[in-house]
Amino acid sequence: MIVLFAVGALSMLAQVVVLRELVAALFGVELLYVLALGAWLAGTAAGAAAGRRLSARSAVAAAGLGALGLLVPAELVLVRAAGSLTGAVPGAFLPFPTQVLWILAAALPPAVVCGLLFPPVAGMASARGTRLGRAYAIESAGAAAGGAMVTLSFWLGASTFQVVLVTSVLALGTAVAVAVRRRVWAVSLLALLAVALAWSASHARSWDLSLLRWQYPALVDAADTPYARVVVVRSHGQVAVFQNGAFAFDTEGTSAEAFADIAALQHPGPQRALVIGGGQEGVPDALHAHGIPSIDNIEIDSRAHALVRRHIPPVGRSAPWPAKTEVLFGEPRRLLDRAGPYDLMLVATGEPTSGASSRFYTREFFRQCARRLSPGGVLAVRLSASDSVWPRPLLRRTSSIVSAMRLEFASVEIVPGATLYLFASDKPLSSDPEVLAARLAARRVHARLMTPPYLRYLYGNDRRDEARRLLATAPAGGPNRDAAPVCYQYAAMLWLAKFYPELAVATWTGGRVTRWMAVSGIAVVLGGAVAWLRRGRRRRLVGLLFGAGLIGMVLETVLLLRYQVANGIVYQQVGWLLTCFMGGLAAGAWLSSRTGGSTSEASTAPWRSRLPAAALVAAALMAWASFALPVMGNLLGTSVMLLATGFIVGACFSLAAALWPGDRGWASSSLYAADVAGGSVGALAATVLLVPAAGLDRSALLMAVVAAILLLLRPRDGSAGR
Repeated sequence: MIVLFAVGALSMLAQVVVLRELVAALFGVELLYVLALGAWLAGTAAGAAAGRRLSARSAVAAAGLGALGLLVPAELVLVRAAGSLTGAVPGAFLPFPTQVLWILAAALPPAVVCGLLFPPVAGMASARGTRLGRAYAIESAGAAAGGAMVTLSFWLGASTFQVVLVTSVLALGTAVAVAVRRRVWAVSLLALLAVALAWSASHARSWDLSLLRWQYPALVDAADTPYARVVVVRSHGQVAVFQNGAFAFDTEGTSAEAFADIAALQHPGPQRALVIGGGQEGVPDALHAHGIPSIDNIEIDSRAHALVRRHIPPVGRSAPWPAKTEVLFGEPRRLLDRAGPYDLMLVATGEPTSGASSRFYTREFFRQCARRLSPGGVLAVRLSASDSVWPRPLLRRTSSIVSAMRLEFASVEIVPGATLYLFASDKPLSSDPEVLAARLAARRVHARLMTPPYLRYLYGNDRRDEARRLLATAPAGGPNRDAAPVCYQYAAMLWLAKFYPELAVATWTGGRVTRWMAVSGIAVVLGGAVAWLRRGRRRRLVGLLFGAGLIGMVLETVLLLRYQVANGIVYQQVGWLLTCFMGGLAAGAWLSSRTGGSTSEASTAPWRSRLPAAALVAAALMAWASFALPVMGNLLGTSVMLLATGFIVGACFSLAAALWPGDRGWASSSLYAADVAGGSVGALAATVLLVPAAGLDRSALLMAVVAAILLLLRPRDGSAGR
């Protein structure tokens, strides 16, 4: 039982650190993260499927644990060496196929080992009288403990490299404890590993920075925060900052100053301003020149802010009178509810490239801002755009944000360019560049970019009218909303268009007929899958576990995204929510294994075989209905729903294990592989397809339909076969 628990904990630790390292090296792109997660789960499923051929012996388990202990640090080195081995410069994208190959090379080997470990270790437990359902419960409990451990470590300030060292030593130590029978030798080897860990910990910081210099030769400092890896580099007096490998800003740029200047000029006399994000870049500092007496700056990541400020001190321009800036650390949407009123708000957060980051560009967020603005107050937003050609995904992404803004504000002004500026207010905004230039002169602001001639160019060129026309005639995709973050679907397409330019001009042709053909094709595939799975008990059980894994992963993704949208990326709370799901898996599998009985007992109660699928329907409907109840989006409500969802998925595993006919070794391998494979497909489907296309609420409703299909896979009494 202890070995099962350790396997679950180490698998979770390995998964988190490898995926985190990949995200930090591959620019934090959500599509790549989902590909990495899908690759990890697919590798685990493949390993579990192959694990049926391994004997249930301690030597096999020790070999797997030892391999895992060596693979995790090796994969970290591999990921960090990717850029130098391919000749890429810091901040530059590798070719997309190369990125996918590096993801597979980093994720698959340790994932396959994690999958291989479960069947033989479960077989060892079975030889001691532990049912398969209970073995799954113990492994899930270990995963929950591993998730809680790594979340706490990152919250306390540990780096990914330090967690990798601990994971490696724990895996090697567990391998020693399993393989070495003589207590004296085991204690001696474990003591040696403890000394090695202590020595490594004393050098971890210098080793970490040395490895990072493979990616950033001019590195000065770096930190792994709960939100991102932040790296500061310096060359010839210029300091640049990278977040998750992507270039963020540098000390020679004018983006912060330009945004602050053009936003401040929209209001005739702002007295109180709020800047959401942008503190590290210097947006609040640039506002000082406009003589705003009080400036609030909300920052999410306090560690990143402190790191950057150590190397880039605040640099402001001269102001007519002293300005006061207060930096507030926390979730912006929470703090915004308790702040205000403001004359000016600047949204200087990152691009809406994910379901979490798009929460600063939704209708609900704009409504929140409108309530905190004083009469005549101005909201300013900036987005990356195009100076001339508008690719279709860029147009639709921008249109969804502008549509959301126009639903909450009476006046919206668009200023296009390489950076698109959007300004909104409850009163008409001036579009006369002479008025803005007069305000600039009256405030005696010495702007490097937003000079009177440049203002006349921005407001007077024909591209502004063209941008208005394009956005007005853009295909209706609906406004960007919390429950339907449509804008990040187009953001993902824009990112892919960097490698495949034809995607920038691709369009959906065929209209309603094509959509119905797609729906019909999916229905045919599902019908064929159901018909094939119903031909044998084992097939139906594998189908049940695959569907349960898929539904569980989609609902987990939907509930986590919903919580993040409403409450922000509070890392330790998200870690707690993931632990709730894994704890639910353990509890469901354990309790169901106590009440499920044997195969014959399950056959005498036909309702038992329908109960898990019916419970999955109920869980999906509960998640869907919760969107109409805001109270269910808080920490308690989300925790309960994740716990319940995990409980049901765990119960499905125990039931399938109880109903499995024949060899129990095949059961542990096949059912575990099906469960993890379903999770892999669910992760990809939820993030790439369902949430962008259907939204959070409808994705949950679709899972209720999938769960209803699982009711057709009830293992009938007396049925046999494969």
